[in-house]
Amino acid sequence: MRFKMKRCLTAVIALSLFSLVLVSIAGAAGSITVTPASQAPGASVTVAGTSFGATKAVGIGFGAEIAGSNANMAYSEVGSGGLTWTGRISNYPIKPGSFTFFSDTGTSGMVSVYNDNGDGTTSGSFEGAVGTINYVTGVWTRTTTVDVTGIAANYSATYTRYQYNATPAGGVNTTATGTFSASITVPAAAANGNYNVTAIDTQGNRATAISAVNVIPEVFPISLTILLSSAALIAGSYYFRKRPTIKTLA
Repeated sequence: MRFKMKRCLTAVIALSLFSLVLVSIAGAAGSITVTPASQAPGASVTVAGTSFGATKAVGIGFGAEIAGSNANMAYSEVGSGGLTWTGRISNYPIKPGSFTFFSDTGTSGMVSVYNDNGDGTTSGSFEGAVGTINYVTGVWTRTTTVDVTGIAANYSATYTRYQYNATPAGGVNTTATGTFSASITVPAAAANGNYNVTAIDTQGNRATAISAVNVIPEVFPISLTILLSSAALIAGSYYFRKRPTIKTLA
């Protein structure tokens, strides 16, 4: 009977937990590990990384890679002279090498395309056109050799983002030796399935840990499950106890 009770309690506890089987895989130059191996939605796990850029900001994505895009993005001038402009995409962190930026001057029909070099810089399709992309914050810049002040422009971009941004609100930065450790929150909306935890720095170093998440469906609330289990135990004990011997008097 004690063995059956232990099995019942183990099953009840398992109803509220994720089982995260974490396998570290290589990606670009970095490497990460994620602990603990089991955690519940909304709770935290620790992501530790090595071999990233020295004293660089790090973004952490949770879940699958997703195609992202923005059109008609807001922008502002950097400094003066009309040569450098900046803005921000709406979803980040993003995958290094996936960012493509388009500048359409509208009336003249001139379109400039900036391609991601995978190291936080972009190269434009016109001579002298260069730019930057911050994979962690989503901030981009573009620089031209021609003053474009007063010229109407439509800035758009395509990129690869992640299902959830798990970067802590306070941010994460590597040490002088390229290591970091950060506590992230397992998304409360995560359901049964496989999820990637991906760390990216501003230099384009990236690493991923694969998490196999197994959620046991909770058919009843835990309190009700315990109550029903106790009732079943009492009823079973009453039913199977030795019945008294009844003698019939002649």
